[in-house]
Amino acid sequence: MSDAVEEAEARAVEPVGAKQRDAFISYSQSKNAPLAKQLQRGLERLAVSRFRPMRMSVFRDVTSLPANHDLWQSIQRELARSRYFILLASPEAAASPWVAREVDYWLRERDTEHLLIAVASGEIVWDDRAGDFDWRKTTSLPRNLAGHFTAAPLWVDLREIGERSHHSMRYPPFRAAVATLASPLHGRPKEELEHDDFRQLRFVKRLSWSGVALLVALLVLAVYGFFDASRQREAALSQARTSASQALAARSGQLLGTSPNQAAQYALYAEETRSTPESRRALAQAVTAAPYARRRLRADADSVTDMQGASRPAATDVVLSGDGTTAAYRSVFDDDRAVRLYDVPSARQSRVVRAEGTPRALSRDGRVLAMEVYLNRVQLWDTRSGRLLSTMATGHTENLPHVGHGLHALALSPDGRWVAASHYTPEGEAFAVVWRASDGREITRVPVSDARVGLGFSADGSRLTLVDQDRREVREFRTDSARWEAARSLPGMPGSTAEALRYSEVLLFDGARKALTRTSERAEVWDLEQRRRIAVRSLGPYEDMTVADDKGIFLLGGQDGTVRLYDAALRPGTTLGRLTRPASTIAMSADGTQVVVASYGGELNLFTTGVRRGQQVAFDEKDFTFGDLTPDGRMAVHRSEGRTEFWDPATGRRLGVIPYANLSVNLEDTAYTLSGDKRYVGMQSVEGFEDEGRFDVWDLRTGRRTDCGTAVGGSSFSPIRRPGLSFLPGDRYVVGEWNGAVELLDTRTCTRSTVTEDSGRFALSGDRRTLVLLNDDGVDTWRWDGDHAFARAARTTLPSEAHPVDMSVDHEGRQAAFSDRESHVYVVRLDSGERVRATGYLPDKTDAVAFSRDGRLLFQGFMTESTRGVRVLDAGSGDQLDIWTTDPPTGSVQPNEGMQVVPGPADDILTLGPDHKVVRRTVGVGAWHDLLCGLVSQPLPARERDRYLKDLDVEDPCR
Repeated sequence: MSDAVEEAEARAVEPVGAKQRDAFISYSQSKNAPLAKQLQRGLERLAVSRFRPMRMSVFRDVTSLPANHDLWQSIQRELARSRYFILLASPEAAASPWVAREVDYWLRERDTEHLLIAVASGEIVWDDRAGDFDWRKTTSLPRNLAGHFTAAPLWVDLREIGERSHHSMRYPPFRAAVATLASPLHGRPKEELEHDDFRQLRFVKRLSWSGVALLVALLVLAVYGFFDASRQREAALSQARTSASQALAARSGQLLGTSPNQAAQYALYAEETRSTPESRRALAQAVTAAPYARRRLRADADSVTDMQGASRPAATDVVLSGDGTTAAYRSVFDDDRAVRLYDVPSARQSRVVRAEGTPRALSRDGRVLAMEVYLNRVQLWDTRSGRLLSTMATGHTENLPHVGHGLHALALSPDGRWVAASHYTPEGEAFAVVWRASDGREITRVPVSDARVGLGFSADGSRLTLVDQDRREVREFRTDSARWEAARSLPGMPGSTAEALRYSEVLLFDGARKALTRTSERAEVWDLEQRRRIAVRSLGPYEDMTVADDKGIFLLGGQDGTVRLYDAALRPGTTLGRLTRPASTIAMSADGTQVVVASYGGELNLFTTGVRRGQQVAFDEKDFTFGDLTPDGRMAVHRSEGRTEFWDPATGRRLGVIPYANLSVNLEDTAYTLSGDKRYVGMQSVEGFEDEGRFDVWDLRTGRRTDCGTAVGGSSFSPIRRPGLSFLPGDRYVVGEWNGAVELLDTRTCTRSTVTEDSGRFALSGDRRTLVLLNDDGVDTWRWDGDHAFARAARTTLPSEAHPVDMSVDHEGRQAAFSDRESHVYVVRLDSGERVRATGYLPDKTDAVAFSRDGRLLFQGFMTESTRGVRVLDAGSGDQLDIWTTDPPTGSVQPNEGMQVVPGPADDILTLGPDHKVVRRTVGVGAWHDLLCGLVSQPLPARERDRYLKDLDVEDPCR
């Protein structure tokens, strides 16, 4: 049953002694229930405060049950309690027996003065002559009202309201009708009731709006509080990230000297947590601390305790081909327990060879792998196909004591055609054996004093040299005739020792014409042709030692994990890096440029002994001088008598040559620019001390001038010596400093137009769309419209104390850098004019300046009295991140030769120093990130992560 029915039933059972009601509404429940309900509510709430109890009590029967004695008694009680009877007249009410019965009761017990009529529908017509309703026309009243009124009663017309269903007190006609009916109930005039109701309504509205305003204010405060809390939380999180990044960067700096790999790991996490000047400095210093490290191919094992033996540490072995292209690796810590082959140039695994045993040697081209297999056998494998080629056995393994297990010396000829090894027999005798690789057949066998002999082939494989320390003699085997030559004595050579094999192995190099003998504390170099000692050196604790066959330089793996070079005289040289555990096995290419190192924990690293922090661009071994690199880094220019060659630093190849050269050493006399398609070169040249020069466009394919050439005035004086000159996007236009102005040359029509008559030096962004002009008045920024003109975009100034000697614009044209005579660097944000001045070490003299590709780093060439180098600066803060010095020894530095720095291909920069070589250096935060991830890809240990990054969501930087 509905709530309305429940309400009526509750009222019906009220006790007889309940308080009096003000009105009783009689109506047709089938037709007028909604209107009756709103009428009741209006009568009870009219002119009553919404926050006070209702003063009027109006009864409305909501029961629709059939008539019965109990229900009628309840209605009678309500009628008896009511002061007024309100008839909601309608044809349906007139026909309702309940309404008629209620009217009968009221007329019998009360009077018509307290009977009010509200017409909901139908018609009411009063007949003045009859003094009664016109019952022929009246349809909305019950007939039992006939004859009870002596005059026309006042009724309220609700017909329009009922038709439109506007039953709300907010509807003025309905409110007026309710006020008319309520006036006698309250005993007050209708106007006074309406006035009070309006006043209450205005109060409620004001209160409602106040409530809304309060809610809005509270909502605003809540939203503000939420965002303020979020802002504070973000600020706190940002500060926590910054602090954690700075702490990680500081820890990286502490580890640089003792553990470069760990330093790199902390630097990577510092940059991943929050990029700050400190994190970028940590990256730069980590790269500097491991200048020769190329990539970590295998990580170190978490624990080696279970794999260690009583007599020797767990085995990890690696060999490298003579040409430095192929490495073979095997470790007991590798779950696969196979031999992994790596392509060294790409630093990627190339194949897995399913072979049992230990890799011992590779042919010079890396195509043949020699494996030592149990028991005293040699297998040769094709590294390209992974196929077994042949197997060779010593044939003396029955009843062989454990001490005799293993091949001591093993050599593979550079061409992979011959194999030699030394071994013990069950009787304790030692032999050196030579096999032919093609069929595995034994060619010769010769007794030796001990299996710890030296074996090595000549570069062409025609000669095998055997060094017998205990006999102090050297013998040679000719592979073409399969004959041993007579032994020659080596007076003074020390005999073999009982130390571990890694301390007693004899290494042959220089085509097997020289030998290295050693103990755990001492090493000697012997010239086998002259049969004399040429170098001797005491060694510190080490694990392994190898030699570059062609160069005669040595590499030593220390017990502390250090990997260090020694020269031909055994003098210690460069430290290439440091491993987590002792460097157990090391190998080096024949030319000494590539190095692979394995640790006892299975770690495998690639190093290079070449140019630090970069790669020398060969350019056919040509030398270059300061200024031979174009400012945009797209060309290297080599001038000789009567010809000029143009080289591409990206490929190291020659672009073309022209039959002309200006050999002037003054940078202001010449300038060059390369077209985007690298087909044409523009050259501006002033001969000698003449006032005028020429600009010509040359076709590099033919080596001839094009038709577009023009005379130009000499460049105005400027501390920045190199005049501006550049092709623009599309290669149709060339912009240059000509005739005391900045001019634009259309190479199709060979006509010139003026960009600005202001004289000065300019530089272009890497994308060649932004031109920055420096003159006495300040710094002007011009933007290329992509069609045929420049438009001035901004203007700013440099400090009065600035005296620029070089300038550079970043790749996207957002900022420019000016290298100062006093060694400062000013970075200018071109749109805002904001300036940053670099801090840190100030060298004696600075030269060129260049941005990294991403614009976050800045590089400034410098020179002092004894050295040359590059300052690494943070373009955002001006902080100095690092200093790189040139590779040549300081004694080779030539006076007045500076360090040229220009942007390079991709993310690199190019440097040209006093060694007259162009070096391509990988720079930039992203590039350093990738480089260091190649060295330390494993995540930070859990305890260290909790220490620095607790409650911070920081992902693995090398994910």
